Amino acid sequence: MYKTINFLILIYSINILNVYALEGSIIKVTDGDTILFKDTNNEVFKVRLTQIDAPESKQKFGLESTKSLKDLCLNQDGRLEISGVDKYERTLAIVYCNDINANIYQLKNGLAWVYDAYVTEYTYYSYQNEAKKKKTGLWTDEYPLAPWDFRKNKKSYDYRIQELETKYSELKLSTTKQIEIYREEINFLSNKVVDLINSFTTEKLNLNDDNEFDCFKKTCTQMLSCDEAYYKLEQCNMMALDRDKDGVPCESICK
Repeated sequence: MYKTINFLILIYSINILNVYALEGSIIKVTDGDTILFKDTNNEVFKVRLTQIDAPESKQKFGLESTKSLKDLCLNQDGRLEISGVDKYERTLAIVYCNDINANIYQLKNGLAWVYDAYVTEYTYYSYQNEAKKKKTGLWTDEYPLAPWDFRKNKKSYDYRIQELETKYSELKLSTTKQIEIYREEINFLSNKVVDLINSFTTEKLNLNDDNEFDCFKKTCTQMLSCDEAYYKLEQCNMMALDRDKDGVPCESICK
């Protein structure tokens, strides 16, 4: 009951003064942007650092972000500049640990983002940009994934690029294998075509022993020699070549 009354007084004070300061100490660091704070009356508050969003614990750089905030704040004297309470009943505040602004500290170390959707102090972007230029913390990655995207199960650009490269390699390997299969099939079919042509030539041309003449029908004017004319008359029984039936074919060339 006492805690609820204090919580309501806190909300009322924030509404009246916009910012409410509270002295105490940090007794626990949950992650890179959340702490437990105990005030001088031993009242404990769960505090969400405003203006920033740190990587989730299971996200890349999540553990580093938590450690950074622990190293600065855990078991240290602190001060809250409270600006509100969120829907999870967490106190929203700028947190000072030994007079160091922890919100800015996380940005400078590249272990938090400016929380685009809720930022009200736009000067915070200068600290983020400084960390980007120095490639500090999460900015060592070319395309780091914002925590709000991670919570939506989105994938980082680096991970997506790796996926695409893996798919490309698999596709390239598969294509290479398929091309080799096609090449073997083409060679096989080419050999079959050659065999068929040779078979056709052997069977259809009906060549003589010397492979000089065939039995395709020709007229005397198409004959290349007298020997061819005799071959067609005698071997192919083309009697039309011997019109006067004297046994001499194509007398214009066989005299």
